[in-house]
Amino acid sequence: MSTQIFQLTAEDEDKLSELVNIGVSHASTRLSQMLKRRVVINIPDVAIKNATNAADFGDKTSKVTLAVLLRISGAVEGYVFLLFPHEAAVHLLHAVSGKTVGDLRALNAFDRSMFQEIGNVVAGGMLSGLSQFLHLRLMQSVPEVVIDMDGAMFNSLAATMIAQHEEFLSLDVAVCIDVPAPAIICEDDKQVTGRMFFFLGPRATKQVLGILREVEGAPNV
Repeated sequence: MSTQIFQLTAEDEDKLSELVNIGVSHASTRLSQMLKRRVVINIPDVAIKNATNAADFGDKTSKVTLAVLLRISGAVEGYVFLLFPHEAAVHLLHAVSGKTVGDLRALNAFDRSMFQEIGNVVAGGMLSGLSQFLHLRLMQSVPEVVIDMDGAMFNSLAATMIAQHEEFLSLDVAVCIDVPAPAIICEDDKQVTGRMFFFLGPRATKQVLGILREVEGAPNV
């Protein structure tokens, strides 16, 4: 049985949530500008996961799902894996382009590029907020879109990363399009919910928290 290497204190969880909220603000603004429509992104849950519960992330429906994969480089090395279950991906495609598909494998190059850009903006917003707040230089690769059966996708893309990084950050991501101002919370029946994984590993996450403590003037222990 795997032993948890990295444990967050309640204060650390608050700090990570603060960073996530900064990133969400950046991502919402960028996506709104790109689509010329008001977009709201919420992060209902942030948690540290490990290899022992990785199997819990499949939707158990055996449906085709879509993921966007990016590599992080610079002051912190790692990967971002943004996963949309079948219904969420279909809903998001329709909300953005008006197109309806029954099988995600039928997406054309333009459809895939749209998901690439959405993944780029959402992950990039998170990284931009992190970079500006902590004064770190973080870069991201060109996004790669993968469409496959849910279990096969997570096994092929994430298993190696889990083995390398052991523990990782898991975030639920709710995206709402055409949200009337001044609402800042996604309504359950109008949101597209996916899941984002930050494979930074214990060392990189501790590094981020250490810098955050220094920025806030707290002792780095």
